[in-house]
Amino acid sequence: MRTVMGSVLVLAALAACAPTDPAVRLAQQSALCENGVALAEQRIEACSAVIAASADDPARRAGALVQRGMLRVDTSQDARAVADFGRALRIDPNLTSAYIERASLHFDRSAFDYAVRDYDAALAISPDHPVALQGREAALRGVAVGPRSQLDIISEALARNPNDATLWNNRCWVRAVEGEALDYALADCNEALRLEPRHAAALDSRGLVHLKRGDYAAAIADYDAALALDPNRGHYLFGRGVARLRMGNTSAARADFAAAEREEPGIASVYRSYGITI
Repeated sequence: MRTVMGSVLVLAALAACAPTDPAVRLAQQSALCENGVALAEQRIEACSAVIAASADDPARRAGALVQRGMLRVDTSQDARAVADFGRALRIDPNLTSAYIERASLHFDRSAFDYAVRDYDAALAISPDHPVALQGREAALRGVAVGPRSQLDIISEALARNPNDATLWNNRCWVRAVEGEALDYALADCNEALRLEPRHAAALDSRGLVHLKRGDYAAAIADYDAALALDPNRGHYLFGRGVARLRMGNTSAARADFAAAEREEPGIASVYRSYGITI
């Protein structure tokens, strides 16, 4: 009883301290979104609040979308990040930062052609932007060499850091998207999950491997596990929908596709870039 009463008193005190002026509250949320010291998920929530409250201020809304996208990259929510950058660019097609951040994400996922395209768009707006110039040069090298160069880079990093679950997942993902050496991709994902069993991104990667191998029941199991760790992720929902569709469960698949699109608009085009169509 004391614990419950204490919690009530703490919540009441916090409520009393919270600003009642919407403008003050929005300013606080903007500061936390842009340069806060809180946890990434708390900052993402702050950015979401700014986005929701900024219908009459397109510039602030677009800036918050870019910032939220950057935070989502940092928390391995890549598909959501791509969606945020795209939404920001629909508001302001000349927002250089959105092109550069999306290009960087494409580069990290070995989508070098897409990275070059976004760097080109950024340079069309800001021709001397140093980050865009350097990034475009690196992405062009990636286009010339091909995706296996990224595998080499990850493999070299794994030789130095064999207990890094993220690196194992990254190599699994590159192999899964490439669609070749799927047995090796599966082994990479299994190692990532052995090192970090609650690695939602690795479960998502292994789900894609299973999809491409035609093992749809295993794909559903992995997407279910990923969603249990990170609910309502459009990327996971869409993958599960594909697996359900392949197994003939059309109604459940359609429900997943609809939910995925609500969470991450444009997610179907993201999966098409992986070679997965419905």
